Amino acid sequence: MKTVQLNKMRRDGVFKALHQRLAPPNYYALDADLILVDKIPPATVYVVAQLEFKMDTETITFTQAVYFNQLVFAPVPWRVPVYIIRAREPYDMPPTDATRLSYDYCQHALKTHRFDVAEYLHADWRPEPPRVSVATIAENIGWRELIEWERELRQARRAQLAPYINTGWQTQHAAHAAHEQGEIETSASSKQKPNLIIVATE
Repeated sequence: MKTVQLNKMRRDGVFKALHQRLAPPNYYALDADLILVDKIPPATVYVVAQLEFKMDTETITFTQAVYFNQLVFAPVPWRVPVYIIRAREPYDMPPTDATRLSYDYCQHALKTHRFDVAEYLHADWRPEPPRVSVATIAENIGWRELIEWERELRQARRAQLAPYINTGWQTQHAAHAAHEQGEIETSASSKQKPNLIIVATE
């Protein structure tokens, strides 16, 4: 079983907390939970889905509604489906001083953690909290069923995107993006690049 390190204070967490404290209050941002990615050797990669973890009755936020709407309203093959993984109580956590997920804890989670899964359809972000529309996928399932659902989801996405991949969707896009990047760098090289100057004051 893979070892997962648990850091009490990660650098990215500090960066996000500082952004929240130091940036203007209308500089909205979002921290993603889990983004599933698939790879078909040798050169095809794509996003399978965005998973959002919620506890019990925890609601979708304004920033999540804005982001998820943009993901699910994009046309295929750019559309990314979004699923809400809602954990039921009790959801036992590792000991607070743990630095890794122990075998015993993983076995305990396999036996006790229960989830509801729903596909995010759309949301009206204007109310507080946003008004969200979902389609129920599964209820009261454990880790084994959740991983089996993910396996089926990955297969379905591969089948959905196969016609686009077979006609060169990704390779054409990559070549076009590289060409555009070359043009941008060439045109920008003759212009003075802006400098960020930070002056420390006492």
